Amino acid sequence: MIQRKQTGEDNNSDDGHYYISISDLMTSLLFIFILILSYVMLSFVKKEDLLTNKIKQIEQNIEYRGELLQSLQIELLDKNISIEIDEENGNMRLKSDLLFKSGSAAISEEGKRQISEIAKIFMVKMIEPKYKLAIDTIFIEGHTDSIPIRISKNSRLQWTNKELSSQRAINTYSEMQIATNYEINNLRNKKDKYLLSYSGYASNRQLCNEKAKVKASKEDRKLCRSKNRRIEFYFTVNTPDIKNLKEKIVELKDTFIYKIKYRNYKK
Repeated sequence: MIQRKQTGEDNNSDDGHYYISISDLMTSLLFIFILILSYVMLSFVKKEDLLTNKIKQIEQNIEYRGELLQSLQIELLDKNISIEIDEENGNMRLKSDLLFKSGSAAISEEGKRQISEIAKIFMVKMIEPKYKLAIDTIFIEGHTDSIPIRISKNSRLQWTNKELSSQRAINTYSEMQIATNYEINNLRNKKDKYLLSYSGYASNRQLCNEKAKVKASKEDRKLCRSKNRRIEFYFTVNTPDIKNLKEKIVELKDTFIYKIKYRNYKK
């Protein structure tokens, strides 16, 4: 039998095939890695764009709210109604001194006029598309000072300032209904839910800290308490689904692209 002698040349040939196979394998792995990296990067960009758009939407709604408050202030001033606005927090304030007698939830004639005008302007403003999309709820909030209300011993009502502030808010809303022939009930937000609501906070949310005025003059203390006796309209803005937004943020932070991109900010 003739045996073929294996030469060094044959060995080199086999080694060449071996190295070619390794090279093909590494090329394939690199290609797969590039595909995975591209997918992750695209996914990251989409999630980042989504979050950016949501933030821009919130900022736009806050801007529209400020624009709405300024517009309301100007139009009400034309009706001889002076209000205070807080654009940052979204509040519009009416002094309770002009609406209610001390310790009472009954609305004065001047108060009825003011509330009527506010309701009519709401009916026009809150159907404008940009405001309807921007505003989620308008809370009518009743507030009192810290002085306990006095009730006759013969009265069956055992009110505290909590009940008083709540009833003032309710009566304000009821007067707005009467002024618009109850059409204000038709105002809805973009989720088709009632736009207006009401609540009472007693003296829990003071504009002026009454405790800090204990040693002040009688006039200063009186002025401080008058600032706290008020009706506020609090405008909340529409926001994205918070649960969904949190999930997107968690997903975004879990990507290694995020960690690479923002790792230097934590140093």
